[in-house]
Amino acid sequence: MNHSSEYEHLFQPLTLGNLTLPNRVVMTTVKLGYSNRKGEVTPRHIAFYQRRAEGEVGLITTEPMVVQPNGIEIPTQLGVYQDDLVPGLQRLTEAVHAAGGRIMAHINHAGRVANPNLVAKERLVSASDVFCPANSVTPRPLLLAEIDEVVEAFGMSAGRILAAGFDAIEIPFSHGYLIHQFLSPHTNRREDEYGGSFQNRLRFGRAVIRATRARVGADFPIVVRMNATDYVDGGLTIQDALEIAREIEAMGVNALSVTSGTMCESIPFCLYPNGAPKANLLPMAAQVRSVVSLPIIVAGRVRTPAIAQEALAAGQADLIGLGRPFLSDPDWVKKAHEGRTDEILLCAACHQGCLAELRLGHGSGCVFNPLTGREAELTVATAAHPRRIMVVGGGPAGLEAAAIAAQRGHQVSLYEQENHLGGQFVLAAKAPHKEELNDVIKSMILSAQRAGVQIRLNTRMTSEMIRNSKVDALILATGGIPLTLPFQGLEESHWLLAADLLEGAAQVTTSSALVIGGGLVGLETADFLAIQGVKVTLVEMLDDVGGDMDILAKTMLLKRLRLKDVKILVKTKVQRLTRSQAIVQQADQEIALDVETVVIAVGVRANRELPDAFKDWDQEVYVIGDAAQPRKALEAILEGFNVGNSV
Repeated sequence: MNHSSEYEHLFQPLTLGNLTLPNRVVMTTVKLGYSNRKGEVTPRHIAFYQRRAEGEVGLITTEPMVVQPNGIEIPTQLGVYQDDLVPGLQRLTEAVHAAGGRIMAHINHAGRVANPNLVAKERLVSASDVFCPANSVTPRPLLLAEIDEVVEAFGMSAGRILAAGFDAIEIPFSHGYLIHQFLSPHTNRREDEYGGSFQNRLRFGRAVIRATRARVGADFPIVVRMNATDYVDGGLTIQDALEIAREIEAMGVNALSVTSGTMCESIPFCLYPNGAPKANLLPMAAQVRSVVSLPIIVAGRVRTPAIAQEALAAGQADLIGLGRPFLSDPDWVKKAHEGRTDEILLCAACHQGCLAELRLGHGSGCVFNPLTGREAELTVATAAHPRRIMVVGGGPAGLEAAAIAAQRGHQVSLYEQENHLGGQFVLAAKAPHKEELNDVIKSMILSAQRAGVQIRLNTRMTSEMIRNSKVDALILATGGIPLTLPFQGLEESHWLLAADLLEGAAQVTTSSALVIGGGLVGLETADFLAIQGVKVTLVEMLDDVGGDMDILAKTMLLKRLRLKDVKILVKTKVQRLTRSQAIVQQADQEIALDVETVVIAVGVRANRELPDAFKDWDQEVYVIGDAAQPRKALEAILEGFNVGNSV
């Protein structure tokens, strides 16, 4: 059934140059890291982008493709800097076209944002020698002759893009990359014809567009990505953006894509993790749209079809850009088109499966969609012999295992002792800025229900009940149990567990609290309490806090805690507690901290009751998630998927 009338603006066609798009949804550039050290297309790329094309994305944008080796950000980034990379790119475009899609090449030079581990110091270049705090690089200014070489590299790359069969090309005047480094007064201190006045700072970008147009021809669509604002002192503002937009339009491009932030100074406004504002670029995109006649693309946490439709209907933009939402659900557009919006697995902006995995060198995936980045190797195939499967535990691992097993045709029953599903995700969603995890829980439950899983809540399964049931395979996803540590004097003090606090089973009623444990849960608990006006001190025995967190999420959370005057003490071990104090060890001295309430957040241990009871059972038994070993949601859900897909 076609529900395009519900989202009539979202499903109107639009023409850019010689390209007609069937809808108004653009997949914006997302770093994948699926390449090799040379920057070649791999089967992993082809399967990933082909799957998004099958999901009816109007226009897919590739990850940033490097135009010169010294402009690279990650070791396994796609390249377009030499001719022998074209055949692989051609295989990619052919696969996307065969799936009914259209694909735009995003070409880039990172300038001072380039990776110093991959580029020799003398080859790290920019408009000027302005330090980049994100990678601790001070680049050298490009010489005039080198500027001409970079412009030529963009032009040559554009020619390769045309030869490879792409449908459009995107060039970033944004995000603190090289062209933006010339545009912004913050990074351009030059005194030659490329610095000083606005027109001089625009000269490099203008030359890149001219070189690109010369190679691709008059009708080939060129999109320019530009910042609405930099969120940097001395950087570009919305007023600058309006002037830049008018100038770019005069260069003869076909659309503008509005974004924000720089990858050196204001990363959250480039990557929009949870805690960053949602859909905040829409009003600025509308301002840009009011001064040009070009189609405007806007991204930045426009999560749902309803928000996208509203923005288009209000004239804030002409196309809606989504990046990571297509990692969590490649069928975002297709589901909206068919009126199945409640089935969309919405991105929670957690960054755990995409950016965190990218930084570890694994390539971008998704915590909630184990198929992302594995499309070339994994399929969910119908089981040859449907069987009766019992799943005990309705957290993320159990839900995933149950849903996948049921989708394959098995008869699946899931038992959960609580009155709700979701496990640790329910607690995680209570932490500040993580409420979007509730959408993930709803989606996982819906997926299990629609696959036919029989769900039983408020049911505590005993080993006897399980042994008396007639099942062919048992999946134990009984989760973890919050740890307490036997501190001397603990029972004298007023103490509670972070899990009970977040769940609402306990409250801090005093004006101050001591949080013991500086991992993710401890830091989020401190944030949770500080928002309520509680004066928080957090102690961690290791050298640093947030050791289990991705660097961007950790940086943002620590900044929030600083603003709320949360006191963090590292290399600090609790020795003993009294009714009103915590005696802690710092180096070779003991310090007494005044304490009203103690909150323990030192992790969980595996709930081994049922797994240990079924070690020697003669039926198939699988133990997954925290019940096997406490880890992150990424591992738990992947284990659930793998077991559900193989049982």
